Amino acid sequence: MRFSRKSALACAALLLAGCALPQESKTFHFSREDWNGTGLSARGKITVADSVAGAAPNTITILEIGGLATAPRDPVERIRVQDERARALTAALERRGVAPANIAIETLAVDAAEPLWQPAKPMVIVVRY
Repeated sequence: MRFSRKSALACAALLLAGCALPQESKTFHFSREDWNGTGLSARGKITVADSVAGAAPNTITILEIGGLATAPRDPVERIRVQDERARALTAALERRGVAPANIAIETLAVDAAEPLWQPAKPMVIVVRY
């Protein structure tokens, strides 16, 4: 298939303008096996490495910390655990070379629907409380 020079230039202009491709997203879910308390387990560290290695232009990478299905029962303690996990995940991303300015943290209720927002940063940590 051959393209005319005019159509090739038009496609190149759209690509360079950044408007040819919509932003895509990929999601990495952090479950119970990804944590040792509030620190990342070996499996969690691999998931972080995969998420950073797979980051691409025009792609939003969502790292979701799921809600706590079991202990602790105390709501204040649950919030503390999830907050510490979010800090641990942020630190792991930074150690892998992600700039703090490129990381956003969003909070959602455990049973909330997936957000319909368009994230402003390439790495988004979603914490479910």
